[in-house]
Amino acid sequence: MREAKKRFSDQLAPEFKIFDYVRTDEMGLSQCIASLLNPNEKHGQGGVFLESFLEKFCLVTDWSTNTEHPLVTTEEQANGQRRIDIYLKFQNGSVIGIENKPWAGDQDQQLTDYAAYLKKSAGSKNWLLVYLSNYDPSENSIKKIEREKLEKNGQYIRLSYTKIIEWLEICACKSKPLVVRIFIEELAKFIRMNINGELDMSEEKEINNVILKSPASLSSAFQVFKAMEGVKKDLLKRFRHDLEVCLESHGLILDWGLDSWQACRGFDIQFSERPQSLNLRFEFQQTSMNQFFWGISRKNPHYNNPHFWKSINELMSTKFGSTKSSAHWPWYSDLPDPEFSSEMKNWWFNDSPWKGMLDGSLAIKISDLAVRVREVFNATNQFQILFESDSTVAP
Repeated sequence: MREAKKRFSDQLAPEFKIFDYVRTDEMGLSQCIASLLNPNEKHGQGGVFLESFLEKFCLVTDWSTNTEHPLVTTEEQANGQRRIDIYLKFQNGSVIGIENKPWAGDQDQQLTDYAAYLKKSAGSKNWLLVYLSNYDPSENSIKKIEREKLEKNGQYIRLSYTKIIEWLEICACKSKPLVVRIFIEELAKFIRMNINGELDMSEEKEINNVILKSPASLSSAFQVFKAMEGVKKDLLKRFRHDLEVCLESHGLILDWGLDSWQACRGFDIQFSERPQSLNLRFEFQQTSMNQFFWGISRKNPHYNNPHFWKSINELMSTKFGSTKSSAHWPWYSDLPDPEFSSEMKNWWFNDSPWKGMLDGSLAIKISDLAVRVREVFNATNQFQILFESDSTVAP
C-alpha cells in the first residue's frame, strides 16, 4: 500500500494534508471551528453551519431564532485572565461559550468561572457552556453536582470530538463551494487522526484485510497484540537508560516517574544536584501514554511564587512559544516543531515514539531540548529561579 502511494503520489498526493501547513494547536483549531460557526465569515454559507450546530446539539433550549448575525470571537476574556476559546453572542442577548480541550487539562475552577461569566453576560437570556473534549472535566474545574445541574437546565453540554466530526460531515454535505467542502473534510480528517487517534482509513482497511485473510493471520495478529505491552515496557527501559546517559553527559539528572500507564505520569530533568523548587518536566495528561506535553513544573505541590511564575512564562514563551500556565506549571506546551512530529502527542497507538526509543534518537532529542532550556535560563541570568528555597511555601 505504501509503495502504491509512492507510485501515484504525483497524481493523487495521498499523503498531502492541508492541516500539515496551518496552525493546528488548540488556538488554531478553535479558530477553524469559530469561522464555520460565524455566518459572516468568508465561507459564504451564511448561517447554515451554525444552524446545523444548534439543531444537532442545543436540544434542551430553543435557539432557533438566534442565528442571524451573532458576534463570534475567539479568546474572549472572562473573569480576569481567563479566556473562553470560542464565544458567540446573539442579537437577542443569548450567549454560547465553547471551551476547546483537545489535549490540555483544565485549570482550577476554570469551567465554574466560565459558567458564571456566561450567566452574567446573558442576563435573563439563554446561555450555554459547551465543553469540547473526549473526557469529562475534572472536579477541580467544576463540581459534578454543579455540572449535572447545569446540564439538566440546558446550560451545559460536553461534546466529544466524534460528535464534532458528525457535525462537520453535515456541514460538508450542506456546503456548496468545493473549496469549503474540502476544507471541512480535511478538518474532520485532522481531528480523527490527531485527536481521536484513528488510523488513516485506507491503512486500516488494508490491515483488516491482511488480518482476516485466514485463521492463521488472525491468530498471528492476536499474538502480536498480546506481546505489544511487553515490547513497550522493554523499549521504555531502553529509553530510560539512554536518556540517563545522554543527560549525564551534559551534567543533567533524570528523575524517572514513568512507572505505569496512568494519567499524569512522566519524568523530570534536574539541572543540578542542588535542591530545586522547579523542574523541567515531561508528562502524559491522559492514561495509556496519551497527550504528551512538557514544561516547567513545581517540584513541591505547595510551592508558589507568582512573580517567578510570570518571569518563567514570559521567558519560555519567548523562546519556545505558547503562553499557557497553571497553578502547577509556570509554563507548559506541546513539544516543539520540527524536532517532534504531531505523532509524539499520543504514544499508545503511534509507532514514531517507539521507533525513536529503539534507535536512541528520542533520548537525544529530549536531552538536547533540556540543554536548550538550561541555556535560555543561563543567558538571561534567571537560572537562580529554579533553585529558589522553599522557604516561601505557605505553612
